[in-house]
Amino acid sequence: MDMIDGVPGRAAHKLYCHFVWPTLGRIPLVSAEVSAVVERHVITLCRRLDAEPICVRAFSDRVHLLLRLKPGHSPGVLVSRIKSGTEAALLASGHGVRWGRGYAAATVSGSEVRAVRRRVHRLVDGPIPADTVRPEPHPSRRSRRSIRRPTSSVDGPYPTR
Repeated sequence: MDMIDGVPGRAAHKLYCHFVWPTLGRIPLVSAEVSAVVERHVITLCRRLDAEPICVRAFSDRVHLLLRLKPGHSPGVLVSRIKSGTEAALLASGHGVRWGRGYAAATVSGSEVRAVRRRVHRLVDGPIPADTVRPEPHPSRRSRRSIRRPTSSVDGPYPTR
């Protein structure tokens, strides 16, 4: 018999996922006052959808959510419902917050949940620092990937000699 915390009939599952989704155009639409409202709405919607929020953090241009999923949950459907639900609630309350298209998702092992949670809480709100952005290559230099090579349909991407 499967037991979790002494409750019979519940199967054990430990599926953790870290989601991030942006505001529309990555424009800083979430003010400091609204971020707490966003976090409360996300937590409420997660619980209504039978998912366990581990960590929620709203920034001016994105939301981070660390979530424990059940095996029957679809990550895409779950995030879609959370995004549409929070957006509708915020628009109804007079806050003009709109979410951008898409989201990023990464699975997290059970042993890494605490580290990811700490990392999310240590994130700083604001634009991405300039030293972490890759500079554009000089236009006179062509990368190896931009050079077109003939292909062969027999053995692989390169012609045989």
